[in-house]
Amino acid sequence: MAKEKSKTWDIPDLVDLEYFLSVDADIDEAVLVRRDRELYRSQLAQAVSTSRRDLLYRWLDLRRETARIEHSQPLPGEVIASVLRPLPMLLFILGILSGVGLASGVLIYAGDQPINLFVALILLVALPFLSALFLALLPALRLAVRGSFSGGFGVWMIGTLLTHLSQRLSGRSGDGRSKLALANSFGILRGRGRLYSGVIGWLAFRLMQSLALGFSLAVFLTVLFRGWVADLAFSWQTTTRISAEQVHGFIAALARPWAGLANPPYSYPTVEQVEGSRVFLKEGLQNLSSSDLQSWWYFLLWAILVYTVLPRLVLMGAALLGSRYARGRLTFRDARSEAVIRRMQHPLLHVDKGDETPLEDPLVEVISGSELRDKVTRIRALVPEELMTEHGQELWQGDLQREFNASVDAVIPVRIDEEEDADALQRLAGETSQVPIVLVLEGWQPCIIATQEYLKSLRRLIGKDHLLIVALVGRQDREGCRAPTSDHEFGIWHRRLATLGDPMLLVHNWSNRHE
Repeated sequence: MAKEKSKTWDIPDLVDLEYFLSVDADIDEAVLVRRDRELYRSQLAQAVSTSRRDLLYRWLDLRRETARIEHSQPLPGEVIASVLRPLPMLLFILGILSGVGLASGVLIYAGDQPINLFVALILLVALPFLSALFLALLPALRLAVRGSFSGGFGVWMIGTLLTHLSQRLSGRSGDGRSKLALANSFGILRGRGRLYSGVIGWLAFRLMQSLALGFSLAVFLTVLFRGWVADLAFSWQTTTRISAEQVHGFIAALARPWAGLANPPYSYPTVEQVEGSRVFLKEGLQNLSSSDLQSWWYFLLWAILVYTVLPRLVLMGAALLGSRYARGRLTFRDARSEAVIRRMQHPLLHVDKGDETPLEDPLVEVISGSELRDKVTRIRALVPEELMTEHGQELWQGDLQREFNASVDAVIPVRIDEEEDADALQRLAGETSQVPIVLVLEGWQPCIIATQEYLKSLRRLIGKDHLLIVALVGRQDREGCRAPTSDHEFGIWHRRLATLGDPMLLVHNWSNRHE
């Protein structure tokens, strides 16, 4: 069977993904588990490609199909796509208008007042070239200094320009609900910018190149047209002691890239033409030759083509390739994407104790207790000592095993104090990132600053790519079982922990599935 082509993720797809993930945050976990498992079994399990990114993309497509049937308003990704499609062309046209305006202003020639050559070179060649050089070096500089291509600029562009344009568009055709969904999706996208900074940064880079390329092409074509239909005359003068030979040597050095393609004066003026185009204000123009004044036109055209147009074409190609590379590097290893993959691929398990009526639910897989550890993934759990004392380590191991459908490598008692838990946490630093770490906390207790600092310290130890799950449990019932955290208290914890900006932190509400 031929290998299926991997799905391509674009900005609208990421916006829709964040939108649906934010919607799922308000839905009961048990409902999400059954829904995603059913989607996987019925429509995704037989897919040719089983990669994480393709599986998540197909899940997103199914969610979008359902949303279009249930709601008449466009999805946030559709709104942003309607903005992104014409935006590069609009910026290109804006660049053309700017280039025509600047070149026309510089090339004002009244017949008795030649165009200042140095002004033309600075405005039409030097400044655009330095701008292109700066934009070419900026990504490498940011990558070397901060480890991020886009820095904050790409996220800023998504958070301002695209947000405002999209909200204006949705304000004409959408209701308050769709505008709120769009605003929330962009807010989450900015908050999780570290995950998508490469994609967003290259998009910003490509939009800038669309504007700059239009500007450079317009300047070149304007100079070409004006020089073709009118005799443009360029002259130079200076109060410093610069000779014509020095000016000729300077322009000859600038003309080296194209010197072999055309001979003087069609590549750059000769020494005699440079001397003949020099103006001495006290003498006027009566002693100047028109052919010498016109000889600079070819040099200016070549300089604009080589130093402004070609660099912009190269940078536009780099932007397209970089954007494609950044989209291909998306791994979706963050906590919320991990939760979706887990819900789809991990079956709902029921431990058969030998004395129960067999279940007939197609989504539930019945296994024996001895098979559980070998069949599912692994976790390592951190449980506060007071919870360990009142519930017992073996009971916690069994409850965690059933709660997460995963084998438990270890249940480690902790005191939620960085110094006192230093030895226990240090052992986690060398653990593989493939084994998630679960920290059990009481959800009815307030989320204090010390707890957030503890999570930051734990993150520094285990690394940025290690999945960290905060499992919030409620109070014990009469039978000694832990109940789920109330929706109100869970919402408070979820919002407080979201301020940490940790994409690999998953907040989980205890579901007490073993009941």
